[in-house]
Amino acid sequence: MSVEELEELDDRNTLSQVARELQKHFPLEKLASLNMSYISFNMTQYFLREIWNRILEDAQLDNDYWRIYAELYDPALEEERTPTSEEEQILKRYRAHWPRLNLDMEDWFLHAHILMEKFARLAKQLLLLTSTEAEVAKQIQNLPTRSFHEHLKFFLRPDNQKIVDIEYAKILKESTAWYYKDLKGIRDDLIQHETVARFWGYSISAKKLKVSRFRHSEKLVQALYRLRDKYAETYVVLKDEKNFFALLSFFETNVDKLQVSDSERVKQIRRTFGRDFPNIPTLYSKINDFFSLVNDHFMSKTRKCFQQHT
Repeated sequence: MSVEELEELDDRNTLSQVARELQKHFPLEKLASLNMSYISFNMTQYFLREIWNRILEDAQLDNDYWRIYAELYDPALEEERTPTSEEEQILKRYRAHWPRLNLDMEDWFLHAHILMEKFARLAKQLLLLTSTEAEVAKQIQNLPTRSFHEHLKFFLRPDNQKIVDIEYAKILKESTAWYYKDLKGIRDDLIQHETVARFWGYSISAKKLKVSRFRHSEKLVQALYRLRDKYAETYVVLKDEKNFFALLSFFETNVDKLQVSDSERVKQIRRTFGRDFPNIPTLYSKINDFFSLVNDHFMSKTRKCFQQHT
């Protein structure tokens, strides 16, 4: 099995570049909160890589098991054959560890969500250290740090953007579209609150591990097909599409362009039926791209801040 790897961590997407820059300008006692937040954040980044490696091992074991099973019980065989010693070991390992693929997939998305919560706390420290005006610093003290969701909401309020950090607010607004659809939505609907029964499907192609969680409902399939037919003239790509998950993905991506009642229907279908999990390496790259932009912003802000004092 050859599946794409996660992109490498570097000085920018780990925020280590800006952390080191701040260490040049502040005494250790002023960096205590930043350092604690950074260490916790950075460790979770490495957790994600380790969990992904486990997922690949899980998928390989699952793949090997069903390949052997199919060969042992192939109807075309004239007589049953016994598994080889190597095959027997694989069969035993699978029977002992079969839940791991489900567990590790959930674990990756839970820890990716935790990473964003930890980033919210780290971002507050970055903002405090790089803000020179007392009034702005006072506003930042009220910045929510318990969740990235609340962090986003705070900065998407126009008044807060103007007062605190316009450029940082712009990064949040323009570079976090993946957060609700591909991370928080997955964690809330398919893992933590689990509105969809735990039936998993997966496939492994030359480069991708594709995982879905869903339950079958002909009623919901037909509801989505009705939406397809309704919008087929506006979106030609929908006209002959029969794949449920492809349709659901399209409508989720364009949910803000639908009528309000249809938008709510799409959300209800996803919560009830399920969906494909996002491709993890792609989502991981989007998260790291966001962190790189944040790093560059605070690097620039730190240098400007201390140039003014020299």
